[in-house]
Formats: sequence, structure tokens, C-alpha cells
Amino acid sequence: MMARQVATQEAVYSVAEALMLEGIEPTLTAVQGRTGGSYTTVKRHLEAWEAKRKGVIAAVDLPADVEARGREFVQALYAHALHDAKAAVAEPLALAEAARDKAEGRLAGAESEVARLEGIEQEQASRIDTLIQRVRELEMSTAAQQATIQEKALVAERLEAQLAEAHRALAARDQELAGLRASAKAVEGLQGQLDALQRTVQGLTATTGADASVAKGGKK
Repeated sequence: MMARQVATQEAVYSVAEALMLEGIEPTLTAVQGRTGGSYTTVKRHLEAWEAKRKGVIAAVDLPADVEARGREFVQALYAHALHDAKAAVAEPLALAEAARDKAEGRLAGAESEVARLEGIEQEQASRIDTLIQRVRELEMSTAAQQATIQEKALVAERLEAQLAEAHRALAARDQELAGLRASAKAVEGLQGQLDALQRTVQGLTATTGADASVAKGGKK
């Protein structure tokens, strides 16, 4: 098993100075990338190096020309870093803007689709309301028709009862008529008998009258 690399103070100082000479900012990541070691150790040594460097710079009284060249170097270094930063950000920024435009386009399309679906939903809701109203009308019409059918059934039952009563009355009248006809036949028979008796009486009366005339004639 290999031993873990340890970043010593001398190594961190040396790398930080080398990075400064190369025009690279000695950041914690840059220094650790060359020295290895743990994050905590490199950070502690780098902070000590920065403190020492600031003390040295503050204690040195630079000549004007050196200070001017140093300022120019720092400005150039800053401009280069700024250019690199802008270049590094430009492509992600363009991609982000393109993604934003694409998202906005999708959002607009989604909003349009939502509006279309809402219109369809409203239209379907209107159709459903119309169908519900139609069903209610049909139910009311069916109820009215059922009431009419029930009323007609009651009328039919009354008519059937009246018809049955009429049949019974007609049957009674038929019986009465039959009785009357039988009575009429009996009366006709009696009338015939009466006529026969009247003829007999008339015959007897005529015979009696003739006998009386004969008797009167014999006495003379």
C-alpha cells in the first residue's frame, strides 16, 4: 500500500512562488494540484505563505519605475484573467440563453396547448350541460306521458266498468223483454179463448132467439 503524499510547508511555498512567476494566481486548488497532500494541510501552509508575502511586500519600498512596471504587470494579468473569464463564461452563457429561449418557446407552446385544452374542456362542459338539460326534459316528458298513460288506464277501467254495467242492464232488459213477450203470448192465447167464448155466446144467443120466435109462433 503506497504512503499518502504529504504537502510540506517548503513545497507549498515553492509551488506558490513558481505559480506567481508563471503569471498564475496561486489558488488552493492550483497549489494542491502540484504538491498533493490534504486540503487542510495545503490550506494552512498557503495561508501562511500569503501572510508572509503580504508582510514582505508591505516592508519593501519599491522604486517608482518598479512600482509602475508592477502595476502594469498586474493590470495586464487582470486583463488577461478577465478576458479568460469572459471567454470561459461566454459559451455557457450562450448555451444558457439558448436553453432559456428554448424553454420560453416550450412554455409558450405549453400555454397555447393549455388554452386549447381549456377551450375543449369548456366546450365539452357546455355539451354536457346541454345533454343534462335534454335528459331532464325527456324525464319530465316521460313522466308526463306516464301520467297520461295512467290517466288513460283509469278512464279505460271506468269505461270497462260502465260497459260491464251496460251489458248487465242489457241482459236484464233482455230477460224483461223475454218475460213481456211470454206475457204477450199468454195474452194472445187468452184473447183467442175470449174470442172463442164470445163466438160461442153469440151462437147461443142466436139459437135462443130463434127458439123463442118459434115458440111464439106456435102459440098463435
